[in-house]
Amino acid sequence: MTATLGKDVLLQLQFTPLFSGLQEGDIRDLVAGAVIEAHGHEAQLYAAGDPVERFYVVLDGHVELSIDAEGRRSVVEVARKGTVLGDAAMFGDGRFLMTARALTGATLLAVPAESFLAKLEARFDIITHMLSTMSFRLRMLVRQIAELKLKTTAQRLGSFLLSMVEAEEGAVSVRFPYDKKLVADELGMKPESLSRALAKLAKVGVESKADNVVRIADIERLRDFCVEDDLA
Repeated sequence: MTATLGKDVLLQLQFTPLFSGLQEGDIRDLVAGAVIEAHGHEAQLYAAGDPVERFYVVLDGHVELSIDAEGRRSVVEVARKGTVLGDAAMFGDGRFLMTARALTGATLLAVPAESFLAKLEARFDIITHMLSTMSFRLRMLVRQIAELKLKTTAQRLGSFLLSMVEAEEGAVSVRFPYDKKLVADELGMKPESLSRALAKLAKVGVESKADNVVRIADIERLRDFCVEDDLA
């Protein structure tokens, strides 16, 4: 359905990196003609190499981004609420770099790429702003890659769990948002390595419960563990 940009959707867009800092009127103009799409579990949004006719903003749910390497799917990222999909490809050669599919259902705002780019042509100020936000996201991606190489599997898993925690201290319970195998793929490890990482995290008060629930006894202790340089 064509999106009437309600306050809730507009607020989400204002907090996405691509649109953050823009005036409400500018955002409404840029996404004019956008469509809200609901996709079921494992529904494919687009494949690597497809032309970017529209890009997406994840409003709810999770979207798996993957590439095919030697006939095997490798998960690059699981995009969450607020993530923009396909913007880099739109500004590049106009073809998606990865394949995207919804996980456990996802709601997205699909924005027409052609009209979006046409409106940007006369707004150098917005182009400059978007380039700066994309540069920041690139730096964050480089940081994530560095963490994958430098951190242990237990530290990577601990950081993943902390990313789902809103509290700053104390105890908390979190639930894996999707299948543990997919979490392992996203963190660059095998499923059995994830199980071993969970066992190691038990030493710092992380307890695996039923129904994919994990109990963190002390958030600060886990955070300290995840930034340590040298672990026995």
